[in-house]
Amino acid sequence: MTARPDPAARLALEQACYLCGTHHDALQEALADLRRQPLDLVRLGRLDKADRRLLDQFAYRYTRLQDDMGARLMPALLAGLG
Repeated sequence: MTARPDPAARLALEQACYLCGTHHDALQEALADLRRQPLDLVRLGRLDKADRRLLDQFAYRYTRLQDDMGARLMPALLAGLG
């Protein structure tokens, strides 16, 4: 006899995966934009408003992904295994 998965645990895992996926997608978009114009020290010193926003978005999404993986995804995975 196999135990039935807890619906609440499954929902939490699905939501965590979805949330981390949105961060992943935003990071991929930012990386694609960043690759169009390679950054060097000279260019970093002369960033325009759009490039600063792009780097800010990348840093923010990377941080959020790390936070949500630790606070939501890993606990949901562990609860689903238990």
